[in-house]
Amino acid sequence: MSSRQAWQEFRAAREAELVQPYGWLTLQGFHWLPRDPAPLEGLPGTWSTDGEHARVVAGPGDGLTVDGEPLDGQSLRTVAETGRLPWLRRGDTEIELLRRGGRLAVRLRSRTSAAREGFTGVPTFDHDPAWVIRAEFIPGPEDRRVDVATHRPDLRQRLRAPGEVEFTLDGRPQRLVVTTIKSGLGLEFHDPTNTDETEAWRQLKFEDPEHGVVTLDFNRTVNMWFAFTDHATCPAPVEGNRISVPVRAGEKRALSRGCGD
Repeated sequence: MSSRQAWQEFRAAREAELVQPYGWLTLQGFHWLPRDPAPLEGLPGTWSTDGEHARVVAGPGDGLTVDGEPLDGQSLRTVAETGRLPWLRRGDTEIELLRRGGRLAVRLRSRTSAAREGFTGVPTFDHDPAWVIRAEFIPGPEDRRVDVATHRPDLRQRLRAPGEVEFTLDGRPQRLVVTTIKSGLGLEFHDPTNTDETEAWRQLKFEDPEHGVVTLDFNRTVNMWFAFTDHATCPAPVEGNRISVPVRAGEKRALSRGCGD
């Protein structure tokens, strides 16, 4: 299979993920959970957290279900940092639990949405083999963590940073911090195309190093979920993770945003 064919398969899988029911084009709301039991806008019942577990109290008339059964009383759940867990349903709305920056929140997903129904794809730069770059991987301390901003102004996160990569573009040396958000290695980075041609930042995932070398296929650079929804919690690049030349590869700015990572 040629590199272009592999890229086309990658693009097909990427866009299929975006248009799944209850996917990233269907988010409808986000709420941090309060310490003291309280209602949440648009949801029945009362909601709270003790920091470790999330708690909702509701009656059968509220229309909430857990594991397919009507909720009559309370339900407790927890989830690990950076995780998200489908918790409750209310009709065609799924309520998921997530933990970000040590705090618990719920986020609402609909089966579908106007953004999903009207989705026509993510514009991309043309595939260019010249954007497949070999880079040196420089491992760091196993326990290294970096503090980063996120799409949400009220949230910062600490990410594993297992190393850095060094490579050259247009004769200019580049060195960026590698992160692991949930699994796998990746780069969140800025470059001069941001805002005008591309989103505020983008992400590139890549395979583990072999003999100290990784392959960075910038044709597979993608927008993080904040490009499609205001209810994302996407981590921003590590401070200084800026490529000094325009990266005209991968996804461009999204054509439309959802109603609400």
